[in-house]
Amino acid sequence: MNSRKITMVVAFFLFVANIFVAIASGGERLYIFYPSTFDYQSMQEKIESTVPDVTITVFNRYDDFIVKMKAEPPEAIITKPILIQEQFSDYEVILNGVRNGKTEDNYVILSIDSDFTSKSITSESIIGIIDIMGRTGMKTFVNRQFPIEPKIKRVSRIGDLLPFLSLDIATGIMIESVFIDYFKSTSQLQFTVTPLPESMTGVIAFAVKKGSQAEKSLGSLKQNKKNICEPFYIQQWK
Repeated sequence: MNSRKITMVVAFFLFVANIFVAIASGGERLYIFYPSTFDYQSMQEKIESTVPDVTITVFNRYDDFIVKMKAEPPEAIITKPILIQEQFSDYEVILNGVRNGKTEDNYVILSIDSDFTSKSITSESIIGIIDIMGRTGMKTFVNRQFPIEPKIKRVSRIGDLLPFLSLDIATGIMIESVFIDYFKSTSQLQFTVTPLPESMTGVIAFAVKKGSQAEKSLGSLKQNKKNICEPFYIQQWK
């Protein structure tokens, strides 16, 4: 093969390689972290069916989400607004999830002590909670709700909180109010529900990395189809 043909072959392969690089670099990625009663695989399947042509990754653990965010930050994320505000300042919230007409919801304490109040908490009390912000973030968030700092036990899945009560491990579990019915339907325990008025936080948010675009994800969310709303217990994105 003469030098001219070699040059043409090399040029061809470089051209093809550049096409693949362009395609790869232009792919839109959406990371989702929202612990719920849906397992992460079924959540991913639901959302993939509604958000086409976007690479979607659903995380069921805070630690896994954070590691991936640091290593390969995506164009867009769906997660709790408080997490975006506290730890992802380079992302801008574009849409908020609406639940029962509101974009905010409060937490409650679920306990089996009929006399429980937030003032019942002591330094020896144990509160179970879903980990959405890591050790330091959750400690700060929980401590805002009580006059005395309790001990905190973090878990990754909603269902993992129930043994804290059924086995009398914790004084109570701190959950979003939307999950009250889930616990009542999966257990015969008689729960006491204690609202935490100071715990109001955003329900769920869609945020885009500053300087990036996520038009495909944004367009799909705005359609408000069931599969993009149901996993987050919302009725619409706006």
